[in-house]
Amino acid sequence: MRKKNMFLLATGLVAAFCMTAAQAQDYPHKPIRLIVPYAAGGVTDVISRAIARQMSEQLKQVVVVDNRTGAGGNIGTDMIAKAAPDGYTIGIVTNGPMAANKTLYSHLPYNPETDFTPITLLFTVPYMVFVHPSLGVNNIQELVKLLKANPGKYSYAHGGIGTAQHFAGEQFATMAGLKLNAIGYKGEAPAVSDVLGGHVPIGISSYTSIGSHYKSGGLRIVAVTTQHRSPLLPDVPTLDESGLKGYEVYPWFGLAGPAGMPPEVAKKLHEATVASLKSPEVQKAVGDIGGTTGGNSPQDFARFISSEIPRWGEMVKQSGAKAN
Repeated sequence: MRKKNMFLLATGLVAAFCMTAAQAQDYPHKPIRLIVPYAAGGVTDVISRAIARQMSEQLKQVVVVDNRTGAGGNIGTDMIAKAAPDGYTIGIVTNGPMAANKTLYSHLPYNPETDFTPITLLFTVPYMVFVHPSLGVNNIQELVKLLKANPGKYSYAHGGIGTAQHFAGEQFATMAGLKLNAIGYKGEAPAVSDVLGGHVPIGISSYTSIGSHYKSGGLRIVAVTTQHRSPLLPDVPTLDESGLKGYEVYPWFGLAGPAGMPPEVAKKLHEATVASLKSPEVQKAVGDIGGTTGGNSPQDFARFISSEIPRWGEMVKQSGAKAN
């Protein structure tokens, strides 16, 4: 009886393996859902839709964007983790839910390192340190000199407590040895508006939110937060090369599915995504916001996520931010 049961078990395992292999070979045979944990119309959503269109062409199957917002991206990210690992539900993962939020929130319903199948890093975007022209500074060195001479006098605007802009500002203040007040807004637009109106002298935001004001002369960009200059602003130095050695804070966006996806399915998704990132449509969409496309291996992306968790965790602690 025991031998019979073991035979049946072995037969069942072989059948299950063969079925999984056959399903992977047939993948995809129905539409794929791409969860975006942020609101429709935003930069993440717009670029995700461009990537989804290109992936649809590569996979010969419809990739449907599904916006699931809330809790700093945690709700949509948790849906990705809890989905069936068959490759028909994947999603956008970012530095917030996958790195900073592990420290920012007292509890996450998922584990960023074990509950996902990393596919690839999609793109990164620099932030800009900008000022109102009335502040009278033309570069980051002049700004730091002014702030050091007037500790606690000046404030900077950012898109909300616990956002990457907030942490970028706190990292800037910490590394430069500044006493700088942080003012959080409900999004980048109102933060930029108050700097534009002269109510707050300094801000940190993306080029998407300030580009037109920079071109018109309403705002002055003095530095970028990545370690490489932005292709859109080749004459604007980075904070790293301006004296804050090692400074690098930027939002990143990747693609992942739930843990346990069949390797062949993950491989097909990776190949389709990398090809999509090279398309003129996606290259233009990312380039228009000053970003850089990715396309690394799943293994490298997994290592990148693990390395980002303590880095963002330290920034959260420095800022003193707590999720509501």
